[in-house]
Amino acid sequence: MKLRALIAALAMLVVVGAAAALSGCSKDKGTNPVMTPPVPESFSSGDLVMGSPFTHPFMTAGTYAYRCIHHSTSLTSGMVGTVIVDDMSSTMGAGVSVSSNAFTPPSVTIKTGTTVTWTLASGTHTVTRP
Repeated sequence: MKLRALIAALAMLVVVGAAAALSGCSKDKGTNPVMTPPVPESFSSGDLVMGSPFTHPFMTAGTYAYRCIHHSTSLTSGMVGTVIVDDMSSTMGAGVSVSSNAFTPPSVTIKTGTTVTWTLASGTHTVTRP
């Protein structure tokens, strides 16, 4: 009976050890995987379609840059825009037109918990963060 309990305990240690190894746990902190936090308010519309607006709710106050992946290689140059989410704002959502390699207006300010709606006017564009 004691042998059976010992074998069961040993089997459990093997399973726990294997799970720890697979998840990247180790005594040597230098070999543990680096965990990156998710990007706040991350989204991607894919290619926008005429007549089908893309809407995204913003639940956390902050400033969020976005871009068109076809016309910008970063969040700071090319076809980029900004959403400012402010707890004190009285603006309950905003609309942005997407055309001619520009977001119009390029920056909007909304109240936390409301949405921005992007509408394609012409061209092939996305609304993407990050």
